[in-house]
Amino acid sequence: MNIRQIEKRINAIVQAEGRRPRILLAHLESDQSDRWTKPLAAFLAEFGFDVDIGPRIQAPLEVARLAMDNDVHMICVSVSDITNQGLIVQLAEAIRAENGADIRLVAGGKGLGQNHEELYRAGVDLIVNFQKSNAPLIDQLLDLIDEIGE
Repeated sequence: MNIRQIEKRINAIVQAEGRRPRILLAHLESDQSDRWTKPLAAFLAEFGFDVDIGPRIQAPLEVARLAMDNDVHMICVSVSDITNQGLIVQLAEAIRAENGADIRLVAGGKGLGQNHEELYRAGVDLIVNFQKSNAPLIDQLLDLIDEIGE
């Protein structure tokens, strides 16, 4: 996918919804660095996304409520330690509890275990490497947003 195709897809979302795709980059209850958020936020903004960055450390329910309040299409969260992987499961549950069925959940980070089945069963829509911010990543995110409208 090239830049022009991405621009067309984003413009189609703007035409259909009257707004740009909106993403929340969130930090769950951990000591994780926020080094992943700034480059990803800049990358997404360059392509036309509206990007919200949540406070540094939040509980899963707080992230879900922030996503609902900000009317985002998607939440991206990164996990630095496998012991925090359960927080993503809790976030997926919190999104459902807050009636956020249209909010997509994307997870990444070094702390994700090799077995992603638990995360997908819990409601994670996509697992990615946020360090590889490139056109294929944008394409995957836009695919998830397109699913919301279907």
